[in-house]
Amino acid sequence: MHANSSRLIRTFIVITVIIQSLSTASDACTTAVISGKATVDGRPLLWKNRDTSNIHNEVILLEDGKLRAVGVVNAGSRKSVLMGMNEVGFCIENSLSKDLKISGKTKGPGNGAFMKQALQTCKTIADFKKLLDQTNQTGRRTIANFGVIDAEGGASLFETGPKSYTMFDANNPADAPHGYIVRSNFATTAQDLPTNPTAKEVGSIYSTERYVQACSRLDSQKVTGISVAYVIRNLTRDLSHQNGKPYSGSVNGDDQPLPASISTDNTISRSTTVSAVVIQGIKPGENPALSTMWTILGNPSFSIAVPCWVNVRKIADPLTDKKGGEIGEIAITLRGWSKTADGKKINTKYLPGIWSDLWPVEDKILKLTAQALDEWRKKGVSREAQSCIHQKMTVLAMRAMQQELREMKQAALALPAPAPPRFAPVKKTIVVP
Repeated sequence: MHANSSRLIRTFIVITVIIQSLSTASDACTTAVISGKATVDGRPLLWKNRDTSNIHNEVILLEDGKLRAVGVVNAGSRKSVLMGMNEVGFCIENSLSKDLKISGKTKGPGNGAFMKQALQTCKTIADFKKLLDQTNQTGRRTIANFGVIDAEGGASLFETGPKSYTMFDANNPADAPHGYIVRSNFATTAQDLPTNPTAKEVGSIYSTERYVQACSRLDSQKVTGISVAYVIRNLTRDLSHQNGKPYSGSVNGDDQPLPASISTDNTISRSTTVSAVVIQGIKPGENPALSTMWTILGNPSFSIAVPCWVNVRKIADPLTDKKGGEIGEIAITLRGWSKTADGKKINTKYLPGIWSDLWPVEDKILKLTAQALDEWRKKGVSREAQSCIHQKMTVLAMRAMQQELREMKQAALALPAPAPPRFAPVKKTIVVP
């Protein structure tokens, strides 16, 4: 980053306290299930931007169940998973949908615990459907839109309450005319809406803006096909006005300068976005080990994507720590420096510099990983090979984030010191006995 600022930048400790005190949003995510019919290479995609007050996230391996899995969790937590995939290619994410609540008490696993259970037991979407049927009877506390893909090419969304669910198939033109299904924080069944409602049909329901913006961004790729790189760069980091038009200077905007500040109440990349994943599935017949979970710890506008696989020997250190993966923690600091005092807007002065530094590195990571995946599809893949690429790509990402942090510190230290206080001259002699 190269921008300078005339305002005094707070210290790391003060920033952390302020961020934590201002983080009051409940889980409010934006997601999409994308059929292989709509992608550039025929492989399904699963996307989630996670918005929550739990700002510290990490990536973990789950090895205590029937199936091995990798997922993003609240730092230090092992009881629930927020998005992830398992060794046989079953992948899942969710968005909170409070309109699916029912009256009376409910029992059983909540959204995150249910996803962990699914990752450790389900091999296909059919298995997930059976799990839902079973827990319709035994109980669960889910109020979510679950997006799932599997190794058979399946791509579906389930609007899921505590005792019932409705399935939508992204491969079915009747459910997904364009090959994708987007959800934010409402369920169409709860709101008596069509499967893919228009902006007019959704009206003023909470999260409408994010839903409409995500649909618009994906719809723009109908001719070329939706790619992993597009979802990572252009969807997770979308900054659009409430009317749906991307802000000038942002990733989807025109080439004019960014406004001085951006309100993120209704943007996809929000001040409350703490992580994101884009999972690329496989074609039927391919090795499930090739399913790739692109993970962004921290707000995507201030962070970088790293590839993760179930088959790695261990998760790279910068992604995993019970207090939060290091890459995500740096992103929290960068975001904290750019927040307005009330926490509701982003000061954009530093964003162009951050993007010009981080995005070329991310492009390199995407290119090198794509080359590795192509090679593995042709010649086979080993645990050692995936572990090596995972570690190398994480090192590239971590170095870029550390350099960004150093530059931010240098910018802070280069600021002129405030002028010493000036006192009015004493006009009266005071005699002290």
